[in-house]
Amino acid sequence: MKQLLYSEGDYKVYREPGVNPEAIEFLLHTEIGSTGPVYAHLDKEEHIMHLSNPTLFSLKKDKKLLGMAVFCNVTVLLRQIPITCHYIRYFSASGEIRGKGLMKKFGERAMTLIREKETRKTIFYASVEKKNYSSFKVVSNAGYKPIRQVDTVGFSRFFPRSKPCIKKADTPEAKEKILALLKEYYKNHSLVQFEKIFFNNDFYFIEENGEILAGCQIHRIHWKILNMPGLSGKVILKVVPHLPLIHRVFNPKKFDFLALEGIYFKPGGVKHFYALLEGLLHREGLNTALCWLDSQCPRY
Repeated sequence: MKQLLYSEGDYKVYREPGVNPEAIEFLLHTEIGSTGPVYAHLDKEEHIMHLSNPTLFSLKKDKKLLGMAVFCNVTVLLRQIPITCHYIRYFSASGEIRGKGLMKKFGERAMTLIREKETRKTIFYASVEKKNYSSFKVVSNAGYKPIRQVDTVGFSRFFPRSKPCIKKADTPEAKEKILALLKEYYKNHSLVQFEKIFFNNDFYFIEENGEILAGCQIHRIHWKILNMPGLSGKVILKVVPHLPLIHRVFNPKKFDFLALEGIYFKPGGVKHFYALLEGLLHREGLNTALCWLDSQCPRY
């Protein structure tokens, strides 16, 4: 049920569960990034439909949607202690108000109201790209502080080879074993959650004599890079799609890759993880995989 949070002049901010069709359409035409690379998710609609317990906050004027944020409510583990968490998944403004400070003002106010409604200890967090200065200012002014730096880590093969040893976690027994392994593996980490592990039965692993050596969950992602800063960025956008081999691992016009989560490999056995990734790239007909890791994570 839609709820009016507050209004000021002609502007109104609403809160409602889920992500309605108007908001989905708005997001489909939203570009990501500002002063750094600017890109678009080509499969954004599908991802939106699978968000975890989303709540939509919308900024409107005369019933026209001008800005929005989507908070996903999940339970995370903080050194194995479950805590309620709101993850800010989307935060977007239309070109009509971008740069005018409106989204900053209303974003800060909305986030304050959300926090005030919580009656127990709750974590609020978001991942903000380093060069997305406008979003960083909004969350900073709302009282949020940087706690970690997350780096993008890539893995690619021009000609990935098949790995017949790879298994798929598609039985209750395999899933139970893997989930227990992941919980132990990440027991000293913070903001841990496994809601999308086994999504579409896409967790794969390598096992030897009953022992799991490496495993991960994969998600198929499709981006289009719209702009890159500087002269070198313009050259990359124009030239790379036509370069033999190079465009296999990175084609800005249609960048298809595997995103990874739930990463596991036996201590000292990273070679098994590499073998797993190469086999998965071959299986999916792709050449690149990406994951995002805390710069201080031991796995990194």
